[in-house]
Amino acid sequence: MSNRELIGKRRPLAKAAVLGWLTLLLVFTACNWFRDFDFACGARLTGGNPEAGRKRLMMRTCGSCHVIPGVLRADGSRGPSLARWSARQTFLDGRYQNTPENVEKWLDQPSHRKPGTNMPDMNLSPDESRDMTAYLFSIN
Repeated sequence: MSNRELIGKRRPLAKAAVLGWLTLLLVFTACNWFRDFDFACGARLTGGNPEAGRKRLMMRTCGSCHVIPGVLRADGSRGPSLARWSARQTFLDGRYQNTPENVEKWLDQPSHRKPGTNMPDMNLSPDESRDMTAYLFSIN
């Protein structure tokens, strides 16, 4: 068999393999399940602005205690990681249902929800709390 014939037989296999990989790549990137963030979902659940919330989490230095995906230098280890926040059913060791209303209250004044907590009261405006909650609920 000549080199030309061998190359001719390999081309269809190579094309099929490339087409298969491209199809998988397209399916995985188009599916929300495999995306890191779903800002539309966070906004819909809370009425807040997830992008503004990301910026506020960064400005309030929340990442000095927590790991927060998508927030620059948010790699703290003193508090729990906030990765996959939207998948949680409860927070604070099961004390509260993971709802936007409960999270907004927690972010504003954690000491009222869990006396003795290490998390400081931030005295947020309702918009700040809503936006930060929107971002958290955008994290897949």
